[in-house]
Amino acid sequence: MGYPGQAVEGPRRRAWFLGRSLRQVVALAAVGLLVLVLAVPPLRRAASLGLSRVILFVASPLAPSTKGFNTFPSGSRVLAVDGSAVGTIESEHRDPVQLKDLPPVVPRAVMAAEDEHFYEHSGVDPASVFRAGIHTLTGHGTQGGSTITQQLAKLNYTNGQRTLLRKLKEVLYASQLEKRYSKDQLLERYLNQVYFGDGAYGIDAAARRTFGIPAKQLDADQAATLAGRIRAPGKPLDPRAHPDAAQRRRNQVLANMARNGWLDKADLAAADAAPLGAIPAPPTTRAAGVDPYFVDLVAREAGGLAELGDSPEVRASALANQGLTIESTLDPRALAAATRSVQGQLGRPGDPATSIASVQPGDGAIRLLFGGLDPHEQFDVASQGHRQPGSSFKPFVYLAALEQGIDPRTTFDSGSPKTLQYGGTSYQVSNAEPGPGGPITVDQATVDSVNVVYAQLVLQVGPKKVADLLKRFGFSEQFDALPSIALGGVRTGVSPLEQASAYAAFAAKGAYAAPYGIVRIKDRNGKVVYSRRPSTTKAVDQTKAGVLNATLERVVEEGTGKGAAIGRPVAGKTGTTTNFVDAWFVGYTPQLATAVWVGDPDKSTPMTSVHGRDVFGGTFPATIFADTMKAALAGQPSAALFTASPDQLNLRPASVPPPTVATVASVPLTAVTEPPLTGVATVPTLPPLPPGGGGGAGGGGGPFPTPPPLPSTIPPRCTTTTTRPSASTPTTALPASTTTTRPPPGC
Repeated sequence: MGYPGQAVEGPRRRAWFLGRSLRQVVALAAVGLLVLVLAVPPLRRAASLGLSRVILFVASPLAPSTKGFNTFPSGSRVLAVDGSAVGTIESEHRDPVQLKDLPPVVPRAVMAAEDEHFYEHSGVDPASVFRAGIHTLTGHGTQGGSTITQQLAKLNYTNGQRTLLRKLKEVLYASQLEKRYSKDQLLERYLNQVYFGDGAYGIDAAARRTFGIPAKQLDADQAATLAGRIRAPGKPLDPRAHPDAAQRRRNQVLANMARNGWLDKADLAAADAAPLGAIPAPPTTRAAGVDPYFVDLVAREAGGLAELGDSPEVRASALANQGLTIESTLDPRALAAATRSVQGQLGRPGDPATSIASVQPGDGAIRLLFGGLDPHEQFDVASQGHRQPGSSFKPFVYLAALEQGIDPRTTFDSGSPKTLQYGGTSYQVSNAEPGPGGPITVDQATVDSVNVVYAQLVLQVGPKKVADLLKRFGFSEQFDALPSIALGGVRTGVSPLEQASAYAAFAAKGAYAAPYGIVRIKDRNGKVVYSRRPSTTKAVDQTKAGVLNATLERVVEEGTGKGAAIGRPVAGKTGTTTNFVDAWFVGYTPQLATAVWVGDPDKSTPMTSVHGRDVFGGTFPATIFADTMKAALAGQPSAALFTASPDQLNLRPASVPPPTVATVASVPLTAVTEPPLTGVATVPTLPPLPPGGGGGAGGGGGPFPTPPPLPSTIPPRCTTTTTRPSASTPTTALPASTTTTRPPPGC
């Protein structure tokens, strides 16, 4: 007698056994075909095609969804913080071409270059998959060509990560695409999406950009030239930059077309002999939108995200084709206010250009990037420009002095001009006007931007100490350790975005946050593919940042930056270079840091008699700063900056005059101008420290000796006690017991 259920258990076992046998047969067949692919050249092609069908059969049940493939490739939308549209990232406007409208030589050239057996296989090249696996496992990356279907899977679903898993995912997606779409549909999509170099996605854009004609007018040699670039779309095969290499690659594609019977001998000979015929490169089109400069910055930032692909080409393709939604950091209110202010201040024909950048302290979010009023200007000075910073670099010398233990209440003679020694060579530095002369403190020299004091201070600190400190604040330039660094005389210059990000660290108690424009990226289905995680690094001790903040508040309250006042606590610094070529105001509150630059982006043009006056940092830049900040901070509670007193640090006076420095290559200081000195207090000159103090050339010279007690000739700062702010004030405000150093005017 049997037991219950036995009647059905037998068939189940037999079905399981038969299923197992079928899987074993398929596996053995696949292994056998792979052996033929690798070991028997005469049978390699047929075996490879057979194996591709086996792979399709095995992978089809596992294939993921190919949702969204029917949507035509589109650019990425950039949204502001309020959800409004900022612009679109795409190569250029394009219309899809249909396969039936193209000359046969166009798809055949592409197949000859990329996948000559496209119509024969089932979407997978087993040999390339095997080679990729071997190379990955042995640490040589992924190598070996993919089929057109696999490339479509990579472009649309896997982002091209260089892993064995990515190659396997390609196979799964390719099997699904082959199952759902015809070969003609897949080839048509490929022709409309693949990158051909020069910013051209799709065959029609490539034909127009390279030859000035639509794709339907391409002949064999032109089609082969374009198809040859797919594998290496960069400069090496650019027909304009490297015509010989481009022609060799074109002729290889033509030969492959002939070998497959797609060109007869006469047509091959004519195509081989044809000149390349590429037209001059058309002007690069800028991103369209509310703020094209910010959209360009977002595109550059996204181009470096591994989440969008494993190479610049793959990431650029994702941005141009996958219909991504990019949530950005841009504040439209700040942009509108900056635009209105610049139009009102410097919007006349012939006026200097203006660039502005705003960054959130402690976070790095770029709230504003204004590149100028000229819609045809391609170069973005705000994020990519390199201009001389002038006296806006003095705060970094100030911080370096604090780190060297030098008290900012130390006095230096402010008489102008002054001859100094560096590297065994004499050089002369001057203020904008001679001024009353006499000894003044470093603090007062900062407030009134006195050049000769900072020229002496940098020799006490050591130029290398300043250059090393600047590295912590995100500047891209490798600064030379020369005295000219104190007055902003640097090799290539800095951008407004770099300046705003560096000053934002002052507001954030010395914490530097790298600037960024992308908060989040979603694919066309709403799935988050990237999310920003801000990070900060300690650039300077918070107490030292607080001491600097107190002095830079005085710059706005009583010094060269009065025009930047906004009715709430604000700190900042002016900067003006020789002959009024560059003018800056860089300032900040606890919530926002903004840098404004005014000048000529193309050359060194003196800004004299602009609307009847010379352009200092305290003129147009300070006014534009104030207009922008008032609008950007509207609705946010007023908050006190974090400030501190020098008495909280173990400081000593600098030695005056400076000690002899070691001999190095001498470069004269770049003269930097600022407005005439006003309200200079006269106090006795300090005696020098014992021999051996001070920094040597380039910041060397060893540690300072044990300092004597602080002399009574250093005046104490005027101090006021800050009351505890309301509960709505951000946490950067001071507690009730903290002593600030924001003196009233004239203190």
